[in-house]
Amino acid sequence: MIDNPILNSYKSKLKKIRTSKGMTQSELANLSGINKKSIASYEQNPEKINKVSVEKIIILSDCLGCEVSDIVETELINK
Repeated sequence: MIDNPILNSYKSKLKKIRTSKGMTQSELANLSGINKKSIASYEQNPEKINKVSVEKIIILSDCLGCEVSDIVETELINK
């Protein structure tokens, strides 16, 4: 985890949407084919989701029934 108090307290968009759907990381991993460790990493370090392949972001957004822009961390780009 990054030693930045603002980022450490930041709840990732991915986690917000996943939990709002009542889905666990394991369930999302099984549904998406993306391993749980990666999903946890994207949630714990929100900047990582911006470095994921477009294909994986589309898969995650499809599995969560949301738009790609709903899970990409636009506020953290270029910071």
